[in-house]
Amino acid sequence: MLQKFYFIDKSFDYVNVDKYHLSLQVFLKGFSFSVLDRDRNKYVAIAHYQFNRVTSFRTLTKQIETIIANEPLLQCGFSHVKLLFATTNYTFVPAAFYSENEKEMWFKFNQDLQHGNELMSNYIFGNSSYVLFSIPTTLANLFRTQYPAVRFYHQSVPLIEELTLKSKLESGEKRVLVNVQPAFFDFVIIENGEITLYNTFSYKSPDDFRYFFLNAIDSMRLSPTSTHVAICGIVPADSAIMESMKEYIRNIDYFSRPGHFDYAYGFNDIPSHYFTNMINLYQCG
Repeated sequence: MLQKFYFIDKSFDYVNVDKYHLSLQVFLKGFSFSVLDRDRNKYVAIAHYQFNRVTSFRTLTKQIETIIANEPLLQCGFSHVKLLFATTNYTFVPAAFYSENEKEMWFKFNQDLQHGNELMSNYIFGNSSYVLFSIPTTLANLFRTQYPAVRFYHQSVPLIEELTLKSKLESGEKRVLVNVQPAFFDFVIIENGEITLYNTFSYKSPDDFRYFFLNAIDSMRLSPTSTHVAICGIVPADSAIMESMKEYIRNIDYFSRPGHFDYAYGFNDIPSHYFTNMINLYQCG
């Protein structure tokens, strides 16, 4: 598992930061950021910090606060900022039924809004729905203080937007996407441009991962030999998780970085599927 990665291209201009977009990614075990030069449509910076021993968002917030305090790039006054928050505490609501005044009611159908957390929502164009998700207020306030213009997104938003677009441009056959995080994974089925299933499973070991993944494959009556499975997230191709998948799934490939952006040379040092979700965040409305 990638523990730390850091790259900033020498072309980055610490003075004229208005031309840049900052994307942030936060989950309980990690923090990442990337910077897009909007004038050149080119990503010029990317970094990742892994916190395997962190078990609470209070501790995570302190870790990120320290990183920001010691990273000159993150202290720049970015006016274009989006943050991707990866969490299992979410629910989807079809746009036809959604009301801002009733979002807490919808969320509480299958989630608890814990004390010290606030409820956020995103509209997903790809499947005309809203995703409701909770985020610790102390964590959100850390980024609001540092970046007053920051906008928050759930991890499903860039994932669904990218999947629905690709599915419409391709054959439309049924496909599975697995977005791997250190403690959970998103399991998505898409066919003919429509998301037919989006579920999230927590795991503690490769055996847990294999059990939940194969159970999802079986319950949806998918063939391990013919189903096409795409992988994204910070998971090495030779990890125990991937090796266990390869025992049962014949057709596995990995997401590539979006081809409509250019990338500084440092991006070549990390697998292309690691940060596709964070990179695609820039395009989300």
